[in-house]
Amino acid sequence: MKKHKPIILGIDPGYDRIGWAIGLPSQDKPQILDFGCIQTNKNSSLVERYQLTESRLTEIITKHQPQELAIETLFFSVNKKTALQVSEARGMILGCCARHQLDIFEYHPNQIKLAVTGDGHADKTGVEKMIRLQLKIPHKKIIDDAIDAMAIVLTHMVTRI
Repeated sequence: MKKHKPIILGIDPGYDRIGWAIGLPSQDKPQILDFGCIQTNKNSSLVERYQLTESRLTEIITKHQPQELAIETLFFSVNKKTALQVSEARGMILGCCARHQLDIFEYHPNQIKLAVTGDGHADKTGVEKMIRLQLKIPHKKIIDDAIDAMAIVLTHMVTRI
């Protein structure tokens, strides 16, 4: 009997922009089925931004029907206000995914860099280069939050599947 390969939602959490990617493990190569960025208006209140994020996230989950969430853990930021807002947004994202009964897996930034590039201290340029090579993504402009979400999906595939 073949083992079921889950559809994976990868999230790079934030409160201004949330990168997301939908991945499907494959024997040939990992597939990214869709990706994007949830962008909120910085002039809106935090509550409005979180509501927009949850609404868009629900649309993505409804459309793609993922079974698993792979999300980046937070590391402490120098800017405490930003760290708090990202923590709140991350909690809202986790709650939304839990309500949709996704299995949740968390990955540290260094773990993601190591899985994607072989170097746990790689910079954003190195991560993007390896994502483009591994997934054969053309050199069109992609917001770095979406690239990070793809990296989280690949990390999950390498680590768990």
